[in-house]
Amino acid sequence: MKPSHTIALLIFCILAFSGVSGCTTTSADGAAGGGIRDVTPSTAEEKTHLDAALTDLEVLAGEGFENITGMEVVTVSGTDVATAGNASTWVLGIRQDGKPSFLVYSHGAWSRLNWNHPLDGGEISMDTALMPRDLYEMHADAIKGLGPLTDLTLANGTYTLRSHAPAPETLSFDAQTGEAI
Repeated sequence: MKPSHTIALLIFCILAFSGVSGCTTTSADGAAGGGIRDVTPSTAEEKTHLDAALTDLEVLAGEGFENITGMEVVTVSGTDVATAGNASTWVLGIRQDGKPSFLVYSHGAWSRLNWNHPLDGGEISMDTALMPRDLYEMHADAIKGLGPLTDLTLANGTYTLRSHAPAPETLSFDAQTGEAI
């Protein structure tokens, strides 16, 4: 046999052996049998109810990681709120020690954003305001008409929900009673 034929046969055998042994293939589940695994992070958005996010904030304050003493909430905003009343991001517009800032809850963590402009509006009592979960349950049929995701704003005692449609529609509700306005 010529040397070039021997080298070609040797390369063919190595490739065939590699393919048969699984070194170049992916198992059906990508990980169980070894081989190549997909390590791309999941892009699924985590949605959280406002009351759960506020509980996390209280825990942070209790552990000394966030100061909420004297904090006045003047606005609440939810982004991509689902029909269950949970959102991908919650933002609290606050005044504390005369300084405005925003507390942002996203991906399971709170962060603070300092703000150099006044935040208008009266203080919102989070103890007496309906939680979005309750509001969305109370008006499920009307809210579903806005689409699967809405944006929510609570300011001056009124919840305002906006659709994501090309021509956005809005619904407004009293923040304490939940009655349509």
